[in-house]
Amino acid sequence: MYIKQRHLSLVLVVGIAVLGLVGCDSAVQDEETTAPVQVSVMTLENEELLVTKDLPGRVSAVRSAEIRAQISGIVQGRLFEQGAEITSGTVLFQINPAPFKADVDIAAAALQRAEAVWVRASQEADRLASLIQTKAVSQQMHDDAISLRDQAAADVAQTKATLARRQLDLQFASVEAPISGRIDEALVSEGALVSPTDATPMARIQQINQVYVDVRLPASMLEAMRQQASSGLPELAVEILSSGGEPLGMQGHILFSGIQVDAGTGDVLLRVLVDNPQHSLLPGSL
Repeated sequence: MYIKQRHLSLVLVVGIAVLGLVGCDSAVQDEETTAPVQVSVMTLENEELLVTKDLPGRVSAVRSAEIRAQISGIVQGRLFEQGAEITSGTVLFQINPAPFKADVDIAAAALQRAEAVWVRASQEADRLASLIQTKAVSQQMHDDAISLRDQAAADVAQTKATLARRQLDLQFASVEAPISGRIDEALVSEGALVSPTDATPMARIQQINQVYVDVRLPASMLEAMRQQASSGLPELAVEILSSGGEPLGMQGHILFSGIQVDAGTGDVLLRVLVDNPQHSLLPGSL
């Protein structure tokens, strides 16, 4: 990688040649004295001074995500081509949904039962409310009816939450891509048992239409670069080279935020953002 810093310099070189002769008589001396002095002048024009610095760097993806199961189950199928470009929300793996469908049906039935109990308790509370005015029932009976109605309403809310959770588990049976990017090889196969506590992810996705190139340089050099960036001078040009030193025709933008100095070496890790539409730069490459 080259970090090019341009300076403008103006050099004025003036050469003066004086012709002097030594004479023996006064006539010659007078003639030489009155002779014009010959002066040569040369002026140099402004031109750019290009200063370059070779820095080794390592490529990393702008965004990276590990695909993991959020429920425990058996993988039924892989629904993507390894190494393909995918979009966010694409279903990547299908976990056996049958147990989760059964849980949803059980929760739905429990909700229906709780709603029926609540309707009956509400009707009873309303009936006793009309009778309490005529003293046909005791206040205790009316209070108990209201308590049962409120308990039934709480049971309805609880069963609704349980049903929502079971529906969410069923949704998690379809493992989706959280980000867009290129997906690596599958790390699990059909028939494997997966769970949220697995140490190994199911796959990895990396977004590489833009990449970071991380380079190390002395902290003193970084300060000079910051001064140029804040002084209004032309922006530092960053050119990306191949491992063999050949230009790749790619330009980068220096990110000055989040920089720390290594106490052991005195170097800083400088991050360069590079557009990578053709995926010429792959994460991990030098």
